[in-house]
Amino acid sequence: VGVTGCLGKFWERDHMGDGMAVPQVITRSQRISVLVTAIVTVMIFSDQNLMSPNLTMIAKDFGLDASGRDWLLGGMLSTLFFLVGAPASIIAGVLADTRRRVPLLSAFMLVGAIPCVLTMFVQNYYQLLATRTFTGMAIGGVIPIIFSYLGDIFPNNMRNYVSGGFGFVSGAGQAVGQFLAGATGESLGWRFCFPAIGIPSILVALGALFICEEPKRGAADGQQKFGSGFSWDSVVNILRIRSNVLIFLQAGFGCVPWGIITAYLNDYLAQEGGLEVLNATYVIMLFSIGAALGGVFGSVTGQYLQNKNRALLGIFMGATTILSIPPILGLVLIPNGIKYLPIFFALAIVGGFLASPTGANVPAVVVNSNTPETRGSALAIFNMCNDVGKGLGPLIGAALIGVFGRRIALTIAITSWLPCGVLCLLLSITYPSDEDNMKERIKTATDEESAELMAVVEE
Repeated sequence: VGVTGCLGKFWERDHMGDGMAVPQVITRSQRISVLVTAIVTVMIFSDQNLMSPNLTMIAKDFGLDASGRDWLLGGMLSTLFFLVGAPASIIAGVLADTRRRVPLLSAFMLVGAIPCVLTMFVQNYYQLLATRTFTGMAIGGVIPIIFSYLGDIFPNNMRNYVSGGFGFVSGAGQAVGQFLAGATGESLGWRFCFPAIGIPSILVALGALFICEEPKRGAADGQQKFGSGFSWDSVVNILRIRSNVLIFLQAGFGCVPWGIITAYLNDYLAQEGGLEVLNATYVIMLFSIGAALGGVFGSVTGQYLQNKNRALLGIFMGATTILSIPPILGLVLIPNGIKYLPIFFALAIVGGFLASPTGANVPAVVVNSNTPETRGSALAIFNMCNDVGKGLGPLIGAALIGVFGRRIALTIAITSWLPCGVLCLLLSITYPSDEDNMKERIKTATDEESAELMAVVEE
């Protein structure tokens, strides 16, 4: 609520988009729509990490040993969770380029919320696998829909704020869900948190269908003429944009450690790290809080650099990603964590803070580099790379754990942020020209539309 309120106040100021025809004031109905979209984001992402604090408890419930816990729950289930999100993201992105986004958003949210409630009743591993698969599809689908939707409300010199706001509320959702699961797991059982999140999510999805207003496609960029939507030529054009390719590649590298951290770090800190479940959950919650704060800082700083010197945006993203590696490695490598709990809390906040600015700015870079009729597809490809990285992360992690053990496996995974940071640094070379080319394509399309209108008037 706070983030969306601040976005509305920023909007009221004179934010014009480099000579492009964009509205200066967001309407009351659009404010409400953005607020509801933020609530949708919190609810859908609160479902993502509900298993992480209680992996060992779930494994015992299903009769799995430590190896089965890491391979089946942490590895295979987490991999399938994200890999099904990849095709769901592509389908959602293509539909977002040609169909109304609000019904699509509600539909994908229901796809995840209803199985989330049903998870309470699963009796074996394969039933759990089925319900979590639908949640993965939902999360994969809503991301390109949300950014395509918000991209038609906010202009280019506001989109880093919006992207950061999305990162803030999605991180808040993950923190809420993970804390709820960790805080109630030992007293109420690991199943309780699923209907506690799923039932409100169903109500929010139905509410969004009736409350959210559908924006005009391209209105925030001054474009009113569009192509026919998805085509293979549009995919080729998306891949010809150098910034797109860099973003897609960094997503694959960057999301491997995110996938492994999401699947294993909470349980690792509780078991091998010696923190016990509740303290480990506090550490992960502080990591999420740090990530949320870092997302806000990243979006504000990113928007300032976007408006002042776009080349510095890539340098900022790459530098923060690389600097996040040491504090997060500290969480894994410091032994007997219960003796150094305040240090763990500090490392968690700093690590989360530095790891999140890139994620807060990447969607804005994708939106600004692509025209309105291809943004959904471009965001879908980006999210597919995200999901493949997050999906392969737990599988790679399970394989590494089998060979090296959890500590070394997590260490190897976290260092994958290094190539991710280098790819972000290269955006300082490609992004300014790619955004300028996008603006020129919109201007050309708008000029052609004006010429056609004048010809009709003269006739």
